[in-house]
Amino acid sequence: MAEETKTSTIRRNKSKSQRQTRLIILLVGLVFLAGSLYTITVYVLSYLAGLDMVAEMSWENIVDGPAWTFQRELVTTSDERGVLIPIVNEGDRVSKGLEIARVNYLGDTRLNEPSNRRIYSPVAGIVSFEPDGLELISASRDYDELTVKKLEEMIGSDDSAERGSQGFAGLIQDKLEREGWEAGEAPAAGADRDAQSPAEPVKTQPREVAGGAAIVKVTDNLSDCYVYMRIPPRDEIPFLPMDTVTMRTDDGSSGKGTVLRYEEIPAGWGLLIKLESGLEPLRHDRRHQISLVLGTVEMTAVPAGSVVMKDGEMGLYTVEKNKIRWKPVTVVDEKEGFQIIEGLEPGGVGPGDIIATRPWLIWDGMRLRD
Repeated sequence: MAEETKTSTIRRNKSKSQRQTRLIILLVGLVFLAGSLYTITVYVLSYLAGLDMVAEMSWENIVDGPAWTFQRELVTTSDERGVLIPIVNEGDRVSKGLEIARVNYLGDTRLNEPSNRRIYSPVAGIVSFEPDGLELISASRDYDELTVKKLEEMIGSDDSAERGSQGFAGLIQDKLEREGWEAGEAPAAGADRDAQSPAEPVKTQPREVAGGAAIVKVTDNLSDCYVYMRIPPRDEIPFLPMDTVTMRTDDGSSGKGTVLRYEEIPAGWGLLIKLESGLEPLRHDRRHQISLVLGTVEMTAVPAGSVVMKDGEMGLYTVEKNKIRWKPVTVVDEKEGFQIIEGLEPGGVGPGDIIATRPWLIWDGMRLRD
């Protein structure tokens, strides 16, 4: 009986030992499995985090703003109310002394009416029948009158130069249809243009003008060209009078200019620049949108999307000794797929630091793979 009891006890102990051994093996296996899964997870998350180095990049400091160009423009005014009869077309280049238009004070549109006043080009240049009231330079000495204050008073709101004729008393109104007409008299309404004589066709239409109104100007686009530009408010302008600046237009054209005057205005800063080279298209129109290159600056940049919101604060995830650390930053600009940042605390994010560019599945304190 004692032998049976002893044998049963041995069996129980052996079974218990075997269960303990299996449990230990299972636990060790689970630990290794968890460790493997953690390692794989960390490896995958580290890969998905898109680790990259913070760069210091050179960016051009550019500001955009509306601009107006001024050059020598000689204006002819009407003596009294009448009809302006163009002889050349809007935008034609003419020589000095060429007859460019006639004015009939009887309301007639006949070109050869004996009472017509003949208008000749005072200089060689480009003809326009729509003066806008901003023809400020008629002689070289007039340049001295181009002050920021006077330009602001003349230009006024951004809409003041939208319609060329609205800058003058005596608004020019289009009274006749936009059709070619034969020298002699205007075509009747609905007349067949093909049936008219093609002699001396003038595409720019006659128009009624008021007494004392500016009716035609000739732009000497070979004269000096001045650019007045408004730029948004900023703490200071990083140049001095007589400094050279680069100007650009939307089509990629660029030119150089010399800063003559600048002054703080309610809308920001007003700059008067003398065009020195390039940007010939500026000479053919009054109103433009220009980018002014103020200089080159070194800025800390991270790929767009690196900066995320955490607990109501903007920041990004950096890597320190294989651990993820959250650091707050400020995004000051975005350029060409990069976010320009500034750190908010001493020892903040700077060039050379490692950051997560895809911070979707990581957290502060997470350990990365070695």
